Amino acid sequence: MKASKINIQSEEFDVIIDDIKRRNLSRDNMPKLIVGTGLSCIYGVPGMKELANHLNQEIAKSTDDIKAMWDKRYADVMDKGLEAGLGNISEAEIPLVELIQNITAKYILTKEEKLHKEIWNRDTGFCKLLVYLTQTISVNERILDIMTPNYDRIIEIICDKLQIGVITGFRGGMYKKFDANLLKNPSKVYNCRDNTWVRIFKPHGSINWINEKGQEYLTDDAEVLKKKTKYIEIVTPGSSKYRAGLINSTFRNMREDFNALLNPGDSYSLLFFGYGFNDDHFDTALFDSFQKNVLIISRDVKSEIVDKALKYKNITIFYHENNKDCMIYKAKKYVTDMALWDIEQFADVFLG
Repeated sequence: MKASKINIQSEEFDVIIDDIKRRNLSRDNMPKLIVGTGLSCIYGVPGMKELANHLNQEIAKSTDDIKAMWDKRYADVMDKGLEAGLGNISEAEIPLVELIQNITAKYILTKEEKLHKEIWNRDTGFCKLLVYLTQTISVNERILDIMTPNYDRIIEIICDKLQIGVITGFRGGMYKKFDANLLKNPSKVYNCRDNTWVRIFKPHGSINWINEKGQEYLTDDAEVLKKKTKYIEIVTPGSSKYRAGLINSTFRNMREDFNALLNPGDSYSLLFFGYGFNDDHFDTALFDSFQKNVLIISRDVKSEIVDKALKYKNITIFYHENNKDCMIYKAKKYVTDMALWDIEQFADVFLG
């Protein structure tokens, strides 16, 4: 499809800005946020490519059996990416999955901990987006919902910086226990009328979740986490995600409770930032909600998602393709003179 060029300083684009804000960023259509590794990359937390390289280095130090399992997968991992390359894991490969989980947890924990000060100090476009949305939400229930498959705690740190309360579903002090009802009905515990909250759903776990011999808890004690990396509760890439999501009730609650918010009868939009659409069993529920207004902000977007946007006028995408910055708006493709898939530039243009 031939793309039209559009100047973001034009009156034509001013109309588009107003329409997108009304349909995707307003109180009447408050978005449910789905945040992927694009956010992690902004702050320097390693993405899937860096993780794959690290796994290759660490697994090389393992036993011959596990190295052989990894070697069979390595070509696909390098060619298709970590997610696709680790698809269809067999029962015989479970030792490889367990090692990948351990290496991943330790790697992300170590990298993220060194970045806490930078995450706190930087005023990014994502910070501006959270501030804008939390000032726009309903006065009756001041909750902004975010689902993320990321393991890191960037969103939690940003919320602390912005003095926005965080609802994780875990209750307690130093060692918090998961309470499914707290995640599902936070207003029964928190003052959601006078105070603003971000409710975070992490269906793939988090590097501050520990599951040690059946005892599950959340802690941000760095020393505890370092000592117990092998017990950190995350779902690693590959088909093992689906099995772990079914077996572990906390993962299942996170997924099912967020899916329950995607009620066709409710007024909301979907905002995807830096999300790769690589999780088939979770994406199914998201695609069912594509009847709502959808805004996707991501450098790389899969061709099938682009095709959907070219077919349905309710899907808007800002992305990068063939060395050009692109927008699909009301089923038409445009080349823009600014990289609006970059959250910094998006926030400057749309949020001021």
